[in-house]
Amino acid sequence: MTMPVVLTLFCTLIVGVSLLGGVTPLALVFNHTRLQVYLSFSAGTMLGAAFFHMLPEAVELGSPGTVRWAAVGLLSLFFLERFFSFHHHESSGTKAPDGHDHHGHDHGESSGHALSWGTAAFGLAVHSLVGGVALASAAAADFSEHKSLGAMGLGVFLATFLHKPADALTIVTLMLRSGVSSRLAHLVNLGFALMIPMGAALFFVGVGNLPPQSTSTLTAVALSFSAGTFLCIALSDVLPELQFHSHDRFKLSAALLAGFFLMVGTSGIELMEAAL
Repeated sequence: MTMPVVLTLFCTLIVGVSLLGGVTPLALVFNHTRLQVYLSFSAGTMLGAAFFHMLPEAVELGSPGTVRWAAVGLLSLFFLERFFSFHHHESSGTKAPDGHDHHGHDHGESSGHALSWGTAAFGLAVHSLVGGVALASAAAADFSEHKSLGAMGLGVFLATFLHKPADALTIVTLMLRSGVSSRLAHLVNLGFALMIPMGAALFFVGVGNLPPQSTSTLTAVALSFSAGTFLCIALSDVLPELQFHSHDRFKLSAALLAGFFLMVGTSGIELMEAAL
């Protein structure tokens, strides 16, 4: 398959799973522990994709100094989250299995202001645009080197695919809690889901008229920057829960490692591809 066909397929699947994630608040009440297991697995895939796919490829396409862009990506998303409080996968009042609301889980409300769906939607839209850039840059690097989809493109797709439903869940839940109609909530979620293909398109608009060497450099920078955003997203999912789940520590650790080693396994495919 050609790169446009692969990216179209990936974007279609991600949009589909994002829309399904938005249906979840209308269909069921999410159990806190199950949500944390899912988020731990998703975080593991993002950590693995960053360390075993995106950063090594960024160095190979660019130079060791390209890794500095990962710090820019991490800090950019960190401050976006700090000022827009968008990366939030829990409704306030959710109880842990021992019956206590240990730390509120709605850090926006605990700091004196409620998390509005408007700021969440804006932050998640920017976050998804960056995700589309990450997906497109990974696919571009694969096709540049192998002339076909490789393990890195597959790994970044899997990490994005697994994480996107949680973001859609955030937007729709916040909108419904604010009294917004379900129709408007789903329209907003559709627009949010389409940010991934839009980010991918923006990447190719940026590199479309560049010479090959500049294209490789920009792809390397985009990969490194995106790896930093993946690290920020993964850590913001798991670190806040670190002290509050001693009763589930083995379950959550196993989920995190399962996601991480899924990416380690896909990196093994890359090594086999290189050996052939």
